[in-house]
Amino acid sequence: MPSADAGPPVPPGGADDSLIGISLGRRIRAARTANSLSMRALAAAAEISQPFLSQIESGHTMPSIVTLFRLAKVLGISPSDLLPGDDEPEPIHVTRRHEGEFVAVDETDDAALSRIISSGAARAATVQEYRLGRAPYLGDWFESDGENTVYVVSGTLTVTLDGRGEWVLGPGDALAHPGAIRNRWSITGDEPVTVLLVHARTS
Repeated sequence: MPSADAGPPVPPGGADDSLIGISLGRRIRAARTANSLSMRALAAAAEISQPFLSQIESGHTMPSIVTLFRLAKVLGISPSDLLPGDDEPEPIHVTRRHEGEFVAVDETDDAALSRIISSGAARAATVQEYRLGRAPYLGDWFESDGENTVYVVSGTLTVTLDGRGEWVLGPGDALAHPGAIRNRWSITGDEPVTVLLVHARTS
């Protein structure tokens, strides 16, 4: 993580710093999705690491002015378009089963999609739903900030933690681990798998 990338931009209004970061991250994620860019692709184009971009989008880290301009340039918008305004919505949101933002785990054509169920202002965790069949690509090793909790709703999933071992999870099973440990998933058996991933930011 680039330690020099710590200076937050000063947006209009007097919103709480944590809500500013969450709103900024949400706008960056929305613009990235609208441009059909994976997190890895945007991070590479903006010359930052994918884990650092993950922290920005989750609202855990504020980008510097330089990084904000780089992100805006790649996204094809003005940096001011990423800054929160005075009309930010209340931190209450309902996501129906047919709603939610879909995000690919990788830039490959057959990459698995996750549905973001909850990731709004004033929330310290992001909840994503994965519905996986045999075909979708689940990506290679991944790491992030904070803590991850993997909860299997249906099917069987194997979670491998680099250097720590692997766990086979069935319906109702959950595995929590620090995001900093490299991890990857694989489908066990022929049944489709539904997984909830809760990513909690840590201070």
